[in-house]
Amino acid sequence: MIRVAVALSSLALAAGAVACGRSQGVTDDQLGSLVIEPKPSAKRIDVERAAQEPAELERALELPYSKVIAALGPHATAIKTTTTIIEAGKVTSDLTDETTIENAEAGAFRGLYNNSADYGRETIFIGGKLYLRPRYQRWHGRLPEAPDEPVRLRDAYYEAIAATWDLVGFAAELTDRGAIQVAGRAGRKIEVKLAPSAEKPPREILDQRKWREGRSIEALAGTVVLDAEHGVPLSVELTAGVGFSREGRSFIMKLVLDSKVSAIGTPATITTPPEAEVVATPGRLREVDDRDTLLQGIAPPLRRNADGTAVP
Repeated sequence: MIRVAVALSSLALAAGAVACGRSQGVTDDQLGSLVIEPKPSAKRIDVERAAQEPAELERALELPYSKVIAALGPHATAIKTTTTIIEAGKVTSDLTDETTIENAEAGAFRGLYNNSADYGRETIFIGGKLYLRPRYQRWHGRLPEAPDEPVRLRDAYYEAIAATWDLVGFAAELTDRGAIQVAGRAGRKIEVKLAPSAEKPPREILDQRKWREGRSIEALAGTVVLDAEHGVPLSVELTAGVGFSREGRSFIMKLVLDSKVSAIGTPATITTPPEAEVVATPGRLREVDDRDTLLQGIAPPLRRNADGTAVP
């Protein structure tokens, strides 16, 4: 059975959540299309254009979460996605993902991700220290391994919005629906629907994403509300149907995305986990961690506890 739901449901989330280990002296260019990703533009979002041009709306929806926080200040974000894979009229797999991000002062945050396949993860950053745990397991507390690690971890929780639009946005037609209020902020409402004559899917740089060049958008509808001042997303509601083929078989992927911000301007109350639930993690070998993550279920882990059990 093709594990379509596992491979496709979170779209590009896994790429953001797990950073690739790199050998010393080997640049990304030398590694080819394995690791190179497009860099986001620093140019300010033009809300007027974004209400009419899919390319500008794409820039807004692909902003890293750190830009959203810089624009809105402390707030909470909730994201829910549902992915259903259909083959020959029958549902072969489905997955629901739910993410919440709560933000406090001084960069403190709590990120929580769970899905219907009983997988999840949680991250707390407070007082300069990270606390991380997989679902149902104990916390691991440690200092960040790099100054930007907390920001990267927080941004990874937000990537479902950009990943969804990256999959379907090329086929979108936009209609400006004017001013609207969301969570006390002035916003610009944009209606999204399937364009009468969609362009071809864009060329894919990564070899493992080449299958996407043959995808077709069968249905697309929804609304996006951008902050009128900064152009960051305040709410995103999208439904889509994507036709694609893998290994000679044809599938339809039905997508539902619902994201909203709330409590703008109100810092969340972030606390450290109970001491009894925290396991000290004094150091990490990033290359080993990344290797074990990428080969999970394929090869034995290199990192082990003193009793010989694998490190989660």
